[in-house]
Amino acid sequence: MDLVKRLVSLTLFVSMVFAQNLSLTIGNSVAGQNFAMKSASFVFRINCCADLSKAQVNATAEGSVNGERRSTPLRVVTGQPAGVYAVGQQWGTDGKWVVGITANCGSETAAAIVPVNGNSFVRESVQMFSHAPSKAEIESALAAH
Repeated sequence: MDLVKRLVSLTLFVSMVFAQNLSLTIGNSVAGQNFAMKSASFVFRINCCADLSKAQVNATAEGSVNGERRSTPLRVVTGQPAGVYAVGQQWGTDGKWVVGITANCGSETAAAIVPVNGNSFVRESVQMFSHAPSKAEIESALAAH
């Protein structure tokens, strides 16, 4: 009976480990633990990607400056260890801005909308998604920012 309990426990544990989905963790530049990333606005890490060499990442700054919408594709810097990325300020200093991030690993998607003020991010307003952020979600985040 003890062996059966152990097998059931092991099966549940393995199921929980494999049930984790692709996700992102957003942090300040110090969290990148890399001197070259310390000047970034923020860093992010891809979690639960089986093969990080195949992960794809896109980021876009979405802003509203004097009532005019702006969209700027961003350069994302790859860090070490694998799966760590940095985003430096590549958007204007005027207006309101959010950064939309989408990461793909195999058939899974993880994404975030990260509100930014100048060269820093607003941690408490970060939104996470299991799909690429829609235009409506970006507009809502901009309006709330």
